[in-house]
Amino acid sequence: MRYKKYISWIIILGVAWSLISCSGKRLEVAFLKDRLIGVKIYDYNGNLPELFEEWKNLGINTVFTSASLDSNPEFRQLARQHKIATFIILPIFFNPGALHSNPDLYALTNQGKPAIEEWVEFVCPSREAYRKGRIEYIINLLRDLNPDGLSLDFIRHFVFWEKVYPDRKPGDIPNTCFDDHCLQKFQNDRDIQIPDTLKNVQKIAEWIKNNCLAEWTEWKCELITSMIRDIAAEARKIKPEIIINVHAVPWRQTDFDNSIKTVVGQDFSKIGAIVDIISPMTYAHMVQQKPEWVSSVTIDIARQVKCNVVPSIQVNKAYLDESLDLEEFEESLIEALKQPSAGVIFWSWDQLVESPPKKEIVRALVRK
Repeated sequence: MRYKKYISWIIILGVAWSLISCSGKRLEVAFLKDRLIGVKIYDYNGNLPELFEEWKNLGINTVFTSASLDSNPEFRQLARQHKIATFIILPIFFNPGALHSNPDLYALTNQGKPAIEEWVEFVCPSREAYRKGRIEYIINLLRDLNPDGLSLDFIRHFVFWEKVYPDRKPGDIPNTCFDDHCLQKFQNDRDIQIPDTLKNVQKIAEWIKNNCLAEWTEWKCELITSMIRDIAAEARKIKPEIIINVHAVPWRQTDFDNSIKTVVGQDFSKIGAIVDIISPMTYAHMVQQKPEWVSSVTIDIARQVKCNVVPSIQVNKAYLDESLDLEEFEESLIEALKQPSAGVIFWSWDQLVESPPKKEIVRALVRK
C-alpha cells in the first residue's frame, strides 16, 4: 500500500501549519481549525493593523497577495504577528508587459491569431528563455520576501474561461499554441512529422486534431506540468518547507470534451503529485452555474489527486449584470466547505469589504 508523504508546514510564532496524512486517505490541512480560510488581496492603502485584526475576527488564516503588497515590511510583520500565512500570487504565462515589449512571445491560436481576448494575453509556453526568466524572478522574490507559500496563477494555456458558459461548444473555444516554436518542439519531442504541405495554421491545427490529438494533448499538458515542476524544485532548494498552490481552471473532466486538458493543459493527476494545494477558481455566478457546482468541481479534482483541494469562490458579480445576492453567496460558501475540500479562498477582499452582510456570513460559517 502506498503511503502518502508527510509535509511539514511552517511554524509561525509557535503555531504549526502541518499536512496530516494516513494510508488510503487524502491529505487534510490542519491549521487553526483544520481548514485553510484564505482571502485574495492585491493592493491596500488603509490601516494595516485594523485590516489584520478584522481578518482574525472573521476567521481568515491565510492571505493570497501580490508581490507588491507583500513587499511592505509592515504587512509581513503583521502577518507573522497575527499568525496569518502569506502566499504570493505569481502570474506565469499571463504577462502583458513582456508581450508588449516583445510581441513575438504571443501564443498563437488555432486560427493563427495572437492569444488575446479582452484583457487576457498569453505568452507561448514553450519559450525557454521566458520560462527561465520567470523562474529566476520567482526565486528572487522568495529570497527577498520569504513568504509561506507561492500561489501560481495563469500557469496554463490560453483561454478566457471566465466567459465560457455551460452551453459553449468545445470546438468554439480557442486552442493554443500553434506558433513555430511549439510546433517544432512538439514534433521533436514526440517524433511526429507534420506534413510539409500544410502551411496554414488552421490546417495544421486540424491535422493535429485528426491525427495525433492524444499526443498533442499529453505534450501540451507536459509543457505546463514541467513548468510547475521546475518552479517547485528551484523554490524548494531555497526553502524546503515552502507551500505551493496552483490556481486551476474550474472545469471537470467531462466539461467541454475534457478541455481542461485539450485546451487548458492542466493535468491535475500530474500537477497534484508536485504541489501541496490545487485551488479551482469556482466562481459559479460568473460562469452561470449553481452553487452546488462548486462542490462538484472540488470532488472531481480531489478524485484525481493526493494533494489538498481548496476552492476559491467569488464574493460579488463579475462580467455579468446580475448581482450575486446573499443567499447565493452563502450557498456557494457552504458548498465550498464540503468535504473533500480543505478550506476556501475568497475572491476578493475588496469585494467583501463592500458587503458587511457577506462578511457576517463568512464569520458565521468559518468560525463555527
